[in-house]
Amino acid sequence: MKTIGFPLFEEMPTVDEAPALEKICQKHASKVTIKIRDVEIDPSQHEEVAELTDYAGHYVRIVAEGPDEALLAGAIHQQLATDKYCY
Repeated sequence: MKTIGFPLFEEMPTVDEAPALEKICQKHASKVTIKIRDVEIDPSQHEEVAELTDYAGHYVRIVAEGPDEALLAGAIHQQLATDKYCY
């Protein structure tokens, strides 16, 4: 299991992350979840990714499990950082 944790920015961009995150999930064999407190968001589900903006300023964890877990967790974090959701 690979976990990456980081805070989201207080001000979130209006970029729709769902298509990019879905594409990343399709390229990898591992399973990934974005966890915020007691909430779990599946980045491969368009409607769930939209909830991410409700957690501006919160600490999130990307938890991946599977054969390419480190690559998947890193790719999700990189996508969010690229679109200014986090550092």
